[in-house]
Amino acid sequence: MPEVHAHQNGTRANGEHAEPLPAKIDARSSEAMERAVARCRAAQQHWARQPLETRIAALERAAKEMLRRRGEAIELAKSEMGKVEAEGLFNEALGPLDAVGGWAKVVRAATSRRHVSLNPISFPRKSAYVDSVPRGVIGVIAPWNFPIAGLYRPVLPALMTGNGVVLKPSEYTPKSSGWFIERLAAELPDGLVQTIEGDGRAGAALIGAGIDACVFTGSPRTGKAVRVQCAEVGIPSSIEMGGKDAAIVLGDCDLPRTVAGITSWALGNAGQACGAIEIAYVERAIADELVQRLSHAWTRLTRESVAPLGNKRQLDVVIAQVEDARAKGATVVCGGVHRGESRDGLWYPPTVLDGCDERMAVMQDETFGPVLAVARIEGATEAIRRVNRSRYGLGASIWTRDLERGQRLAERLEVGVVNVNNHAFTGAVASLPWSGTKETGFGIANGPESLGTFVRPRVTTVDASHSPELYWMPYDSALRGLGETLADAQIGRVLGAWKLPLLIRQRLKTVRGFFR
Repeated sequence: MPEVHAHQNGTRANGEHAEPLPAKIDARSSEAMERAVARCRAAQQHWARQPLETRIAALERAAKEMLRRRGEAIELAKSEMGKVEAEGLFNEALGPLDAVGGWAKVVRAATSRRHVSLNPISFPRKSAYVDSVPRGVIGVIAPWNFPIAGLYRPVLPALMTGNGVVLKPSEYTPKSSGWFIERLAAELPDGLVQTIEGDGRAGAALIGAGIDACVFTGSPRTGKAVRVQCAEVGIPSSIEMGGKDAAIVLGDCDLPRTVAGITSWALGNAGQACGAIEIAYVERAIADELVQRLSHAWTRLTRESVAPLGNKRQLDVVIAQVEDARAKGATVVCGGVHRGESRDGLWYPPTVLDGCDERMAVMQDETFGPVLAVARIEGATEAIRRVNRSRYGLGASIWTRDLERGQRLAERLEVGVVNVNNHAFTGAVASLPWSGTKETGFGIANGPESLGTFVRPRVTTVDASHSPELYWMPYDSALRGLGETLADAQIGRVLGAWKLPLLIRQRLKTVRGFFR
């Protein structure tokens, strides 16, 4: 995400400007936050006792209602954020039922009771099992770029595993995110899901209001502060702090498909995605043709395909990075000039910058806009070295016809998600973890690996023995002799093993007699 608070960056309100809507609740009111969390907790205790299939069915009903009312979601995303209609439909409105179904498979498999086999000699007549227990109330501090679909990954698994949720949406897209929560609330116990609006202070107040875990998506600066605050109050957190994804384009790639793929993953949502392609490392042999094809495609894309930027601050970041690259020697192949087109002046033309290097901000900092920096390379080894040198580590892609080579190269990349001949689509797959390294953070979204934020393990053992344990008090020389004999037996010294039955009987007699 851009270098701003995830709960402060945002998009236009009502399609006309890019200022945040006023908060409904005073962000400084810790009492209001605590009341919301307490109300959520009361509902959660009932919800957690419901069978998993009952919880899944409620979420399915809510998801179907969202699909029936998908036009509302599309319009809200358009009015608050400026999303083009196709992306409003496919990115925001189309996925809730698939997401519920995907999470149902993950949660069923990952949270069912797990029986553990114990050594019958060391632990006679004992059994054990592990349950996944909901943590309680999950606080979600959400960004603005996917105000509905971006909530699937934290909210659905949190609810499905028996938790309640208090959401702090971006104050720039509260209506879109609020619409999602309202559709859920209609099928869930009263108070189980709630929305608290406000700026960055509201997010901080939410963490301090007694939640049991926190999910945050935003900038490294804010993410680090959230992580520290969560540690101070003693709760787990899942923190994702953006990315600077690169595409490695090798000379043997399917060039037309590669150009189509890079175009879609660089310009989708106007590039405002943590997993957007922002850099292309291209082998020199095909660089001229690739850049020419990109320019030919990008100059023909209209505002029906490329959305405006989310807010004035983000526009300023994009303009500054392009001008910095231009000043340091990059060639602006297409775009690169903000003309104030669109009624709110936030549309920026798709821009290809060729001849980029690490001196330029566009190669170092997250852009979050419709800009691609092209760097020419001698080969895959150089590309991998440069990708691994980035301070981010969310994702990368390798474009090649040699699939086996692509997989071998993927193993050398220090990122959380690698795609061969595609990019970032796994962010919508509930069964595949979405995570990163370095300044991206170590938070995990999706996959069974992510459930540790929402559930904790609870071990239960059952002892059906009637005799006391040999190692219980009081301690005596027989216990010492028993321990020494057992230790010797483990390293092959078995001469004293004949004493074991005698020592065992002696210990049992001692312990039983002591507690009569």
